[in-house]
Amino acid sequence: MRAVRPLAILVLLFLVACGPGAEVTRGRDLYLAYGCAACHGENADGNGPAAGLSHIPPRDLTNLKGYRGASTIEGISSTIAFGVAEGRTGMPAYPDIPQRERTAIAEYLHSLAQESDGAPRVRAAWVRALLPAQDTTAGYLMIENPGAKPLALVSVTSPDVRVIELHVMQTKDGMMTMQHVQKIDVPPREFIRFEPGGAHLMLIGFKPRNEIDLRLVFDDGSVVNVKAPVRDVE
Repeated sequence: MRAVRPLAILVLLFLVACGPGAEVTRGRDLYLAYGCAACHGENADGNGPAAGLSHIPPRDLTNLKGYRGASTIEGISSTIAFGVAEGRTGMPAYPDIPQRERTAIAEYLHSLAQESDGAPRVRAAWVRALLPAQDTTAGYLMIENPGAKPLALVSVTSPDVRVIELHVMQTKDGMMTMQHVQKIDVPPREFIRFEPGGAHLMLIGFKPRNEIDLRLVFDDGSVVNVKAPVRDVE
């Protein structure tokens, strides 16, 4: 086998260290250092402390679809340098920020946008089979939030169920009780499990089926449709 020359090794190490994504951490530091968070928020979601002072709300930079300019790393860097035409968003130009630093900020913002584009994921859904003479049962599943922003499940419906409620289990006076809630939060980049003894769906007026369709609605407008098999629990 032919030996790899030292120069080639150095080139490979340079590409790994300085390739796409290598500046993301530095980009966040620069984003904060240049005061971008004042308007766009610490997490670039448009909720900065100065956001309310502008007649045009700052953009949520974690949403690629909301970008006026190109949403590539090069496009975001260019927008930082030249701003956006007044009358659209009024974002000023920052030509004094060195190109390398603009690119690092752009890589950071692009990484957030890529994550936030990931829709909530629902897996392992199933419904407990009805007991004799009953029409109420429970459903379980797992929800993953791959994005950088908090998410909450706010409703679940099914053509095979009259009402579906969100329930959690809480300890009160030393006893475990079930509570109906209006939403269930899913933190950024985390997942929650709906499982026996914990959070679950309460299906009221359930029509016996081998499988049912569930429609989950989240507070950001996302909708996920899943099929949940119905099974007995041993």
